[in-house]
Amino acid sequence: MPAAHKHPTVLLVNDNLDIREAMEIALRNRGYDVLVAGDGAEALAMLRAGAPACVILLDLMMPVMDGVSFRKEQLGEPELAHIPVIVLSAMGDMASEIARIRAHAFTPITAPLDILFALIDEHCLK
Repeated sequence: MPAAHKHPTVLLVNDNLDIREAMEIALRNRGYDVLVAGDGAEALAMLRAGAPACVILLDLMMPVMDGVSFRKEQLGEPELAHIPVIVLSAMGDMASEIARIRAHAFTPITAPLDILFALIDEHCLK
């Protein structure tokens, strides 16, 4: 019997349940597997336990562990540092923060989904 086709996995890290649910549905409809975490600490625990991710969609403003702290931890761990991060935020101009945490891209949470999908596809459908 042939192996089941594996879909690329996106790790969505956001503390807003409504955003998480809406994004998860959109990503699954696009053909991605989705893992969700409510804060950076939960996301790190998932990755350290071996959760696969071709890209991380990261909110910056979260309780427990914010996105900046998550990214610093992630970059400090060689087995996790290679996973690209797309910051998905409701905040405005993020250019300096994005550069500081070495994120691969930024898109506003209000951007059309096709823009976000293009960024995700670039990292996950190579």
